[in-house]
Amino acid sequence: MPGWKVLSTEEIYKTPWMRVRKDEVLNHNGKPLTYSVVELKHPSVFILATNSNEQVFFQRVYRYTIDKTLWELPAGHSDGEEPLTAAKRELLEEAGLASDDWVHLGRLYQVAGIGDAPLEAFWAKNAKKVTNELDELEDIGEQKFMDTAEIEDIARRGDTDSPVLAVLYLAKIHGYN
Repeated sequence: MPGWKVLSTEEIYKTPWMRVRKDEVLNHNGKPLTYSVVELKHPSVFILATNSNEQVFFQRVYRYTIDKTLWELPAGHSDGEEPLTAAKRELLEEAGLASDDWVHLGRLYQVAGIGDAPLEAFWAKNAKKVTNELDELEDIGEQKFMDTAEIEDIARRGDTDSPVLAVLYLAKIHGYN
């Protein structure tokens, strides 16, 4: 932390997946600040699953925190597993899909201004339906593969979240569409 000094750290809240801490710091100008920091215990994984037509798999997920249903990519916590192993598990649990052709798109940081919440992004090429048994704990509604025009439409309407757009951009860098 160039020029920043931590004066104190206090754990406010903790679960097996995350913790919240309160840090008292002096910034690079010596100004005292209080930071509330959210930390994920393990990185999230986000999966861009495409079919043989290069359409992207999306699902509608209700998000309690914003009281809204969004179109999202399959995603979840790595729970201490290798990120690729977690990505394969999440794709199967949430979508019933599997792929034999995986590309690691990279690591991104969600909410960097308030937390340490890394995500590992993967591209599952030629994903195919292998089961209809999905994780019942998830509040997942409609699921479908979308073409570029549909994806642009949901982005324009604000019916998705920023990690989806970031993962799509990483995929573009790696040769998707």
